[in-house]
Parts: sequence; structure tokens; C-alpha cells
Amino acid sequence: MKIAVDIDGVLADQVGAVLKVIEREYGLKYSKSDIDRAHWSFGGIEIWTEIGKLLSDPEYVLQVPLIEGSQNAIKRLFRHDVFVVTARRPNSEVATKQWLSAHFPSLKQYHSASTGSKHNIPSDVLIDDLDMNIVEFVKSDPNRHGILFQHPWSLNGMDIESYSNQVSYCPDWQSVVLAVEAFDRARQ
Repeated sequence: MKIAVDIDGVLADQVGAVLKVIEREYGLKYSKSDIDRAHWSFGGIEIWTEIGKLLSDPEYVLQVPLIEGSQNAIKRLFRHDVFVVTARRPNSEVATKQWLSAHFPSLKQYHSASTGSKHNIPSDVLIDDLDMNIVEFVKSDPNRHGILFQHPWSLNGMDIESYSNQVSYCPDWQSVVLAVEAFDRARQ
């Protein structure tokens, strides 16, 4: 089975890392629970604008921490064809691949996609933290399965409930592995 895995919010704790920078550079302290939608703003600046700026700095990219349990889970999924799909901009690709090599050496394939275009990725399963990506992915093929890695910003009014037979909601990597195993058994 082919499994596409997003980086930010799934393998990498991008929001946790950017919140530290926001506190240091702007003097504003927020927690992940404050980020309640994908296009969240602080002080008139959208979080994705700040993340995009930071991702152009290789040193920043290389220090983004892991999502808890991600390394172990990727090892547990070894029998599947697991690869990375990301909407990160090309200017961060070299550092992103270095980060992946350091933390996830088994993830050799790297697909670049813009947000909302992950439905073109050749896979059976997409693990992503944004409902918009999951909806477009499962909507494109009724035999696909989306795993929404849940965070406070994951649900953005994309009518994901209409695809409930194709979507698993997972708050952590342990539940992601269980969802993959269940989907794999259902396909057999």
C-alpha cells in the first residue's frame, strides 16, 4: 500500500517551532490550542506568512522538532511504501531533505505539492493535518483513505464529514498506525 505523509504538523512540529519564534521576535506568547484554523493570524500577520519566511532559513528548517511518536510510527509502517508529500516551497527543499535524512532515513521519496493539490499524489492513503488536503484527496477517488492528524487548526469548514467512510481522525501517531492497519485489512 502506498502512503503519503505530510511533513508540517504530521512529522515536524512546525507550529510549536514558529510559536517560539513569534514569542522571541514579537513578544507575543501563544499555545498550539490558540491556533484554531489554518489561516490564523497574530498581530495582523498570518501564521503561514511567518512560517514561509522561516522556512527560507536552512538553520531554522534543520532545528524544527519532531511530532511525538513519528519516528517510531514510520518504522512500524515499514512494510508499506511510505513517502513524503509537502507543500513547502522549493527554497526550503535542500534543508528539508537534510532534516528528513537525519530523522527519517527510510523516507527516500519526496513529492512537492501545493496546498490543495495533494490529490494528484499517487497513493492509497494520505496522512495530513489539514482537512482541505484530506477532502481533495479522498474526493478524487472513492478507494482512497485520508488520515486527518488532528490539531486545533485541522478543521476549516471543508465538509470532511461527507467523506466519513474514507477518513480517520487521529490525534497521535499510535492511532495513525492503527488506522493504517485497519484500512489495509479492509482492502484485503
